Amino acid sequence: MRYLSINPSGRAPTLVTDTGLAITDSAAIIEYLEECHPDRPMIGSDPLARVARARVRSLERLGGDLVARGQLWLWNQTSAFPAKEPAPSKGTADRISRYMSELLDILETEIGENEFLAGDGLTIADFTVFPIFQTARERFNLPFAEDHRRLDAWYKRFRLRPIADY
Repeated sequence: MRYLSINPSGRAPTLVTDTGLAITDSAAIIEYLEECHPDRPMIGSDPLARVARARVRSLERLGGDLVARGQLWLWNQTSAFPAKEPAPSKGTADRISRYMSELLDILETEIGENEFLAGDGLTIADFTVFPIFQTARERFNLPFAEDHRRLDAWYKRFRLRPIADY
């Protein structure tokens, strides 16, 4: 119940700042981190790089959609969220899985042979997408996107980073 005292909705993620403020929205967390660490921008700092920044934002939004669909899938794939889904449904989970696959297919194409989702460096897109992979795979031992070769390799590389520990 401690988590619910920090984030009453019970949804992930939540970042508690040094001042004790709980930020409970992925995009808001990412923007907060971007502003706290302007020396290491995750959306690019060169105003001439509009196309690259727009691509990062597009991938971040796709990632946000994947997280939302992934949460609904987890609520129905497991019985770990009775407050959100008191009667998990395998049929619903299967249907949502198809909707997730649409986004995973796009991300699989977009990553190409890049190390990270939008290229050779970490961006807000990586930080948005990673938690749903980690939650499904590590907390629930589910084969989330393992059939997407490039995303699977991306997840494994990202997971080796110290920042990925929780």
